[in-house]
Amino acid sequence: MNLPLYVAWRYFFSKKKLKVINIISLISLIGIAITTMALLVVISVFNGFTSVGTKILSSSNPPLLIEAKKSKVFSLDSIPYNKIKSLPKVYAISPVLKENALISFGQSQALVLMKGIDETYTKINRIDTSIVYGNFSLKGFGSDACVLGIGVAANIGMPNNAERMGAIIQLIVPKREGRVSISGQETFNNKDILYSGSFRMEAKMDEDNVFLPIGFVRELLDYDNNEVSSVFIRPKSDNDIKKLKSEIKEMVGEDYEVKDIFEQEPIYQKVVKVERLGVYVILSFIIFIATFNVMGSLSLLIMDKKKDILILRSMGATLGSVRSIYFLNGLMLSFVGALIGLLLGTGFCLLQQQFGIIKMGADILVIDAFPIELRILDIISIFSLVLSIGTFSVAIMVSRIKFDNKINQ
Repeated sequence: MNLPLYVAWRYFFSKKKLKVINIISLISLIGIAITTMALLVVISVFNGFTSVGTKILSSSNPPLLIEAKKSKVFSLDSIPYNKIKSLPKVYAISPVLKENALISFGQSQALVLMKGIDETYTKINRIDTSIVYGNFSLKGFGSDACVLGIGVAANIGMPNNAERMGAIIQLIVPKREGRVSISGQETFNNKDILYSGSFRMEAKMDEDNVFLPIGFVRELLDYDNNEVSSVFIRPKSDNDIKKLKSEIKEMVGEDYEVKDIFEQEPIYQKVVKVERLGVYVILSFIIFIATFNVMGSLSLLIMDKKKDILILRSMGATLGSVRSIYFLNGLMLSFVGALIGLLLGTGFCLLQQQFGIIKMGADILVIDAFPIELRILDIISIFSLVLSIGTFSVAIMVSRIKFDNKINQ
């Protein structure tokens, strides 16, 4: 152990003559520990909410999506659909045709988003496991049937047991090539369909989504048999998403976009990045403020150890060596504070993950306790951040040490 490190070690663990130095040093250590713990906990909670948000997105968005760049719909014949389907990394692929429509039941009406799907859709989106009334079936009593979001069913006054009665719903859309008429016959297409059940997944989906057979939607919209809005794809493993995306992108060409779940919701991705950066900046500033206590503690220590500086000088110690002693002492304070903060933060996060100590209060989301996702990379980055800020602050302080035993003001 070299001289500066040895002396700094003795200063850090020995009793100071002035009690105020002990108090300020303890306050400094506690301040750094608390702010470090707070940063880790807040970032972990943020990670948890991000994961919950991603799960909610995945309830309505597929892992990969193919869309035309310039048109609302496209023909499956325009892309190598069967080749994509046969790719080793593809678990399931499903065509989807979406369009806004007016839904009518009895005297009630509501605007909805129709989603025409085929039988493979549930391999990509397990909506069939979210049925609360009836069942997930696109056929009922030998005819086409639809599944409504629980909010849609409530908006049009659909009884909970309506699937048993063969309730009939009417869907109305503007004709692709129609003329305005008083009767509406030349302006709108309408088609009846049976109700088979209701689902509850995510608030937005529940309020406006209606799932129907894709053939029914094509007929209602006057589209050809192969026309779709998009193609949903689920890989066999989430680890395959990047490679599969690149592979499919080459296959479909420049006229089509292949999007992952975050690219399908670009605003969500931007908000997540900005909020995460904001949290880091704000709490980093608080940590920087906390290091002022370290500077105060060092200042008092330097004044208390004036005689030691003179003794070290008489023994041939250089100014750099003396500065190193106090620099290492301040660094130890930051290091121990950061370490304690990370241990406390990690312990709290693990307890919250296991037992859900802090509850959300109300049924705001699909969770009852604050979500926590502890990441090793966050622990490393926060530890590095605290040490960097501590090093910077301490370096400023010790640079003012002179051999005349004074600190330049």
